[in-house]
Amino acid sequence: MKKSKMLWILCSALLLINLVEYTTIWGGEVFLTYFSDILAFLFAFIATVCLFFAVKAFKECDSTKKAWLSIFIGIATYTTAELIYAVLELVLKLDMDVVYPSLADYFWVIAYIPLLIGILMMFFVYKKSGFPMGKPAYYVTISIISLLIMVLVIYFLLIPIVLDDETSLLAKIFYLFYPIGDVLVLIPVFLLMYITSLFGKGALSKPWKYLAIGFFIFTVADILYAYLDWQGLYGSGSYIDLLFNSGYMFIGLAGLYQKELVESFKGE
Repeated sequence: MKKSKMLWILCSALLLINLVEYTTIWGGEVFLTYFSDILAFLFAFIATVCLFFAVKAFKECDSTKKAWLSIFIGIATYTTAELIYAVLELVLKLDMDVVYPSLADYFWVIAYIPLLIGILMMFFVYKKSGFPMGKPAYYVTISIISLLIMVLVIYFLLIPIVLDDETSLLAKIFYLFYPIGDVLVLIPVFLLMYITSLFGKGALSKPWKYLAIGFFIFTVADILYAYLDWQGLYGSGSYIDLLFNSGYMFIGLAGLYQKELVESFKGE
């Protein structure tokens, strides 16, 4: 059985358990907090391992490998943030609403740097290679849709947060950064998914398709998180965590599909 299929089965089972626990709150609130933090770290760790397999599959240290290595570093930094968050809440018993932004948030923000570098690097690799880049109308459409999403997020979420006198300046910066950072990452990922789909072989676009799905889920989750946490409505057992965990699953699948793609070229 391929590792990608095994990951589908494993993560689907974990997400089902996740849903059942959040719905029933079996074991009480304390158990729910431990369950939530540990499972988030586990999903992030799984995604990191899968991306490591993708990087390891490359034999030559070319631009493509460097791009995937940068994405791996970004998700590994996410995983570090999940671990720090769990330690702060479970070991040090800190109220994460009170200490926001915490040390974990700084790691989540830093992670956007290697993620964006890796994705943009891959975009320019395809551009310089002479591969078909598709119709300009698609790029215009993506830009317009992204702009509309950004305008809606700014108007309905970010402006109210900025105008809130009870929210500290530092907290406002982090609330603003997450959804904006997600959209900036999402745009080139969607473009890469489109470019690779032009090659005519589904396996070539599959890694970027799953990466796009993963980051799209992260974008939705971060927008909801920013609003709910700002309103004091986010906590352990929030169904938003299912979105974050699902995002990690799809990013992990992207890594395994990239690994399988590289290995298929070796066999030809």
